[in-house]
Amino acid sequence: MIKIPVDLTQEQKTVLAYFSIRQLILVGPIAVLTVLQTVLFNWPFISGWVEFALKAFILLVVNAITVSLAFIYLEKYDCYLSEFVVRRYNFWRSQKTYTN
Repeated sequence: MIKIPVDLTQEQKTVLAYFSIRQLILVGPIAVLTVLQTVLFNWPFISGWVEFALKAFILLVVNAITVSLAFIYLEKYDCYLSEFVVRRYNFWRSQKTYTN
């Protein structure tokens, strides 16, 4: 019997061998909501190409932010961008001074 070591430091890509569960939870709902917002809802007082351009811009910006939070790995801090943002927010909320 040959034992293969398991790398526990990286996420397992369980969904379609490309997404981890964390990445799917970050990207999936936001993608669905932005597409539904683009297709189903109309904005009052804005119509035509202006509305389409604004919706496309919002869709691209929001999805770019969520994809970057899910997939960008920060080697310096040994975590993904989403974890880094949560840690920074908690540090900011704590109002404490941390030193190395």
